Amino acid sequence: MERFVLSRTEEKVMTFLWEQGKPLSVPEMLELWDHTNKTWTVNYMRAILRSLEEKEAVRFHDLNRRGSQYARRFIPTYSKQEYYTELAKRSGVSISDIVRVEAVAMTQKGDKDGMDDLIRQLEAIIEEYRVKDDNT
Repeated sequence: MERFVLSRTEEKVMTFLWEQGKPLSVPEMLELWDHTNKTWTVNYMRAILRSLEEKEAVRFHDLNRRGSQYARRFIPTYSKQEYYTELAKRSGVSISDIVRVEAVAMTQKGDKDGMDDLIRQLEAIIEEYRVKDDNT
C-alpha cells in the first residue's frame, strides 16, 4: 500500500489530527470533531484509523485511561506539508512551480509581508544547503 495515497475520508481525519497537534484517541477525536461529522461512530473512526495505521500515516503513541477503560492514542507520522509536497511531486508539480505560484499570488494580492516572509524562508533554505555543501 502506498504511504501517501489517502482517501478523502482519511485525508479529513489526517487534517483533523494535524490541526489538533497532539496524540488523540478515538473517543477524544469524536469529542473534538466538528458538528457536521457527529454521525461518525466509534467503530467507523476506528476503521479509518486502522486503515491509516496500515498505510503508516499514523502510529500508536500511548494509552489513555478514561475511567476503567484504556484507549489507544495516535499521532501522524508525517506533517501536512510533507503530505501535500509528496502529492504535488506525484502530480508532476515541482517545488519551484509551487513557490512560483505562491509568489505570483502574493504579488497579485499585494501581500508584501507574505512575500518578504517567503523570501526569508527561501534564503534560509539556500543557506542551509550551502552549509551542507561546504561540509561535504
